[in-house]
Amino acid sequence: MLVDFLSKNWFDLLQSIFIVGGFLLSYYALRSDMRSRKMEHLLQLTQSHRDIWSKTYSHPELLRIRQADVNLEKHPITEEERRLAVEIIAQIYSVYEAIQNKQFDNNEIEKDITQHLHLPIPNTIWQEVKEYHDKKFVKYIDGLLAESPQEKQ
Repeated sequence: MLVDFLSKNWFDLLQSIFIVGGFLLSYYALRSDMRSRKMEHLLQLTQSHRDIWSKTYSHPELLRIRQADVNLEKHPITEEERRLAVEIIAQIYSVYEAIQNKQFDNNEIEKDITQHLHLPIPNTIWQEVKEYHDKKFVKYIDGLLAESPQEKQ
C-alpha cells in the first residue's frame, strides 16, 4: 500500500519536501540577515557616537556639557555646546528609533540617556528643541526625565 502510494505520488512528495526545504532555507536566511542588519546598525550608531564625542578631543571646552555643576546664568550655553547637544539629541533619537524597530536592544541605554539629559546643558537644550521632535519620542524622553537619574542606577 505504501509502495503503491509512493509510486503514484513520488513527484508530489518530492515537490512538497523541496517547498518545505525552501521555506526553511528562507527562514534561516532571513534570521541571518536580521542579525547582520542589527550588527550593522550597532556599528553605525557606535561610529556616530564616536564622531560626536571626538569633537571634545579637539575642543575640550565642550566637555562642560557633561558637568553637573554649571551656572548657566553666569556662563550661558555657547553655540558650540548647543550644536553638540543637538547632535547628541539626534543620536538619542536614532537609538530610540532603532529600539522601537527592534534593531537595537535597550539594555542600559535608558540609564545613559536619563543621566545625560538630567545635566543642565543637555536638559536646557532638550527643553528648547523637543517641540520639533516626534511626539512619541518626546513622551519617551520626558518619561525618562520624570524619573530621577538615581532610579536608573
